[in-house]
Amino acid sequence: MNSTNLVFFLIWGLSGVFFFFAFLIIWQKRRYEIQPYFNYGLLTGGILFSMQLLSILLDIDLKSLSLAKVFGIMIRLLIDSFKMMIFTTVGIDYAAKLAYPLSLQNHVSTRKVKDHLLKLSQFIIPTLAVTALSILYSIILFKFTNPELASSMRRLFDGNMTIENYSAANFVFFLVAAFSEEIIYRLGIQNYLAIHLNWRHSRYWLAILVTSILWTIGHTGTLNPNWVKFAQIFPIGLLLGWLFRKYGIISCILAHGLFNVIIPLLLVIENYTIDTIVFNY
Repeated sequence: MNSTNLVFFLIWGLSGVFFFFAFLIIWQKRRYEIQPYFNYGLLTGGILFSMQLLSILLDIDLKSLSLAKVFGIMIRLLIDSFKMMIFTTVGIDYAAKLAYPLSLQNHVSTRKVKDHLLKLSQFIIPTLAVTALSILYSIILFKFTNPELASSMRRLFDGNMTIENYSAANFVFFLVAAFSEEIIYRLGIQNYLAIHLNWRHSRYWLAILVTSILWTIGHTGTLNPNWVKFAQIFPIGLLLGWLFRKYGIISCILAHGLFNVIIPLLLVIENYTIDTIVFNY
């Protein structure tokens, strides 16, 4: 890892630690006030746990692992699920305070989330439009830059991804990344910045901008040259930030999930190898 990537990695890691403990403290201090949203936190935590476990089961045989490794995997999954529960619960409260959609209608005044769910017809067209635009932009960018996968990612995915070895585990893994990142970054961090730095309403674009920068930095070291990944991820982060502001977190998860699944499939169908696939989570 070169010095630039190391700096980006440290920024991303330290920001992740900061926001985790910030949300944990807020969740603990205001646990009674935000209790109406706790069930939604449990739901997202359970979904993440199930999806991660499915991805692992599709990829490895737990019977071949030692008891200690299985225990370690389960602890990691529980920690991730707990983190997801906290970010969801606090993030929903922030969205309600900002009167921004969460799958909520604008100008929410009640705390009953279920009374303010948007219908699919209200956000499906902009969600598909953002997905299509992101896919088209990424394909054009890859065609002109022809990036290669960084060595760390090459070791992680063990060689080339072709249509023959694009596995169900890959599919679930991409969906897990989309689901967890949208809740942490768009529902969580983006609204945290808006609340605590008073970047509301006309200044909400600042929260979208900073969140997109942090999300982009989190993809450091996945491609050579590194700037290609940044050029891909940053504008997509802005689009997802806008999508959340207008239509809520479900639209972001759908757009991100479709994007993560479709881009690799399109590229492997076109006989690209993993060296030219930018993992899109």
